[in-house]
Amino acid sequence: MPRSILNRAAIAYLLTAASLASPLLAQSPVDDASLKRQFQKGLTDIYNSNDFPAPAAIRRQLNRKTPHEGNVPKAGPKDTVEASNLYNHARKATLVIGHLFLCDKCDNWHLSIAGGVLISPGGLALTNHHVLAFDRASIFGAMTSDGKVYPIVEVLAASRKDDVALIRIDSDKPLPHVSLANSAPVGTSVYAVSHPDSHFYALTAGDISRYSMSPKEKTQRLEITANFARGSSGCGVYNKLGQLVGLISSTKSIYYHQDIDVQKHLQMVIKTCVPLSGIKSLFQPVEK
Repeated sequence: MPRSILNRAAIAYLLTAASLASPLLAQSPVDDASLKRQFQKGLTDIYNSNDFPAPAAIRRQLNRKTPHEGNVPKAGPKDTVEASNLYNHARKATLVIGHLFLCDKCDNWHLSIAGGVLISPGGLALTNHHVLAFDRASIFGAMTSDGKVYPIVEVLAASRKDDVALIRIDSDKPLPHVSLANSAPVGTSVYAVSHPDSHFYALTAGDISRYSMSPKEKTQRLEITANFARGSSGCGVYNKLGQLVGLISSTKSIYYHQDIDVQKHLQMVIKTCVPLSGIKSLFQPVEK
């Protein structure tokens, strides 16, 4: 049989496709169990050192009524990334955030896991208010994408109704971070990088489906079609330029009907996030 021959155009096409895919192909497989152990060990070591803020102080700081004095880290002309590097860019700025706690049935530490997003090289980060609102937490901490674990030093500003908190971790070197988008209209293509059920750094894609008002708090919410699940709280939602447009917050499942106390025939899951307006409410701009 004659050998297959590729013409120059076909070869060029294949090389271009390979170059675009290479950043994802080069990613090492994520070892979820290893990362979970690493985070728990890091938090345990910090706890044993007694060198961390008291969890009660962190929870009290969630009640702060004044915004953080500082400018919103908005994206500038150079704060964009190529599509092929979007995942790596977002992943490097994504935190694993959680706490250690003891249950009533054993003497072992248990680990609660959620997420957050770094928005400055100095360690400022965003997460959900509900991620830190745990009375039984013995220590709150965060793990960066390089596997280093830090205690959460302070809650600088927070809003329960918007379900958002601005926190700080201390690092001896500048940290990878993202900037906030200037706007995010309905129909914008978005990407989420999160930790659903401890499946760390999972990328999903979708669109902004609408903005809504929460029924109880009467505050604005962002709804998207990109998938996420428990454990994703506090993680980031990005536009195609790698700019932050929101924070994952909650889900609501819609069923076709309810038989006695059992809901049946799942039809849709509404995926709700903190919008840019909620994030920006944490900042008090500084005049230059």
